[in-house]
Amino acid sequence: MSERLQPGEKRVFRSLPVMRTAISLSVLLVSASLFGWFMLDPRVRAQFTVPQIATLLFFVALMVGLMMTVGLSSAVATTEGLKVRNVVSTRRYGWDELEGVSIGSGDAWAYLTLAPSQDHPEGETSMLLAIQRAEGVEASVERVRELRELIEANRS
Repeated sequence: MSERLQPGEKRVFRSLPVMRTAISLSVLLVSASLFGWFMLDPRVRAQFTVPQIATLLFFVALMVGLMMTVGLSSAVATTEGLKVRNVVSTRRYGWDELEGVSIGSGDAWAYLTLAPSQDHPEGETSMLLAIQRAEGVEASVERVRELRELIEANRS
């Protein structure tokens, strides 16, 4: 059983395999784009207008940004609760708002189980991209177990 978190203590959950994949794919995309650009005949490159080049750069940056936001997803446990960053949204949950965490055999990532509230009297779930099956079955289950113990230990 995990102990209560002490003031100033934090535990960070992040999927390193997903981060590595995001970085690798981003480098590959940028490299392939640059390679493709410089492999064009200079006369063909000269036919591109500034808006066309800007559009190409925008889409490369958009794809890199999307990959990195998934790779940078995290969950940070502190004495106040759990801060979850999924892609571009960040939510903070107090320990009493959390009932548990799980990852099913067919799930790609873990899910937080939230306590019933006025808006959701039956409770609800929220995805937790910080723990993913890509880490390996045993590793992801162990990290879910660790977070589950933190929830139990830190709830009032």
